[in-house]
Amino acid sequence: MKINNFSAGPSKIPQIVLDQIAKDIIDYQDLGYSVLELSHRSTIFEKILRQTKAKLIQILDIPENFEIIFLQGGATFQNTFIPANKPSLLDNISFLISGTWGKKTHEDFQKYYGKKIEKFDIPNGKHGMNQLISAVKRNQSEYIYLTSNETIEGIQIKNTQLFTEKKLIIDMSSDFCSYHFDWHNISFLYAGAQKNLGIPGVTVCIFDTDFGEENNLTSYLNIQNHIDKKSAFNTPPTFSIYVMLKMLNWIESNGGLKELESRNISKAKKIYSFLEDKESKLTLLAPKLWRSNANIVFDFKGKNLTELFLQESIENGFIGLNGHRSVGGVRVSNYNSVTEEMVSDFLLFLEKFISSN
Repeated sequence: MKINNFSAGPSKIPQIVLDQIAKDIIDYQDLGYSVLELSHRSTIFEKILRQTKAKLIQILDIPENFEIIFLQGGATFQNTFIPANKPSLLDNISFLISGTWGKKTHEDFQKYYGKKIEKFDIPNGKHGMNQLISAVKRNQSEYIYLTSNETIEGIQIKNTQLFTEKKLIIDMSSDFCSYHFDWHNISFLYAGAQKNLGIPGVTVCIFDTDFGEENNLTSYLNIQNHIDKKSAFNTPPTFSIYVMLKMLNWIESNGGLKELESRNISKAKKIYSFLEDKESKLTLLAPKLWRSNANIVFDFKGKNLTELFLQESIENGFIGLNGHRSVGGVRVSNYNSVTEEMVSDFLLFLEKFISSN
């Protein structure tokens, strides 16, 4: 049976990349041993690190005044790492909260600093959007935190130029490397790799060179140690970084961000158009103006239909469609590796299910 993986993460990996990885797990570059066995101090792995950073710079057009480091601990570790290395954020940051992960980050920042931090919540409906953006622009904070894509609620904020006068700190874990964006007002960006760049284990941090401040932190927390040691201060997640390089090569071979963004928009429009046509049967959960191209969430209006649909979807080879346990429903994750064919197959299956129920 053909499997169509729509998981929110860890996500689908293109077959061509899986084939390359499988070969290298047995014998990396004809060295006679596995990529899993590479020493993080070896010249071979140092080359992987250099190439990975170079590909990120090339694909994302990262300016010269930005540092790139690879860390462990996922996006959640950044809730400690960032405030620890930037004490001056305490009275100089506000949060634009669009969903669960932004809320959790806001709570962690408040715990770390031991003080309330101003926040702005995105309204559930279509009203109040302009007022919200205006309020964020008017507030006195120099820095604004936002989550570019909330995987649970299916809400996305791609346009960083909505806040041109602010310095942005962005959790871009679930839509990183899926569209082009402007760097001019970004101060610190981070993203776990397990959506569009491979497997769990490594978090990419890209930040302005003057972001860090003098501190007396313990060694792993200190951002300067990771800069100085070029992401090898301690043993980095070597395999996750290797897979990221393979995914970056795949992105490049598929036309780069411009082409992938076009594909992602096309796929998302196709899904949303279908769902809107079935509004008597289905409910789209995200406000229309903020709907995500990466995570499309909806639910059935009929009693018990969601559970039945998810059960039948697995039986028919469609996996990872269940919504997050905190909200339920259905979630279609539309990452770079999801193909047009997969989307067509899914919509055909959904059409048949609706017709039968």
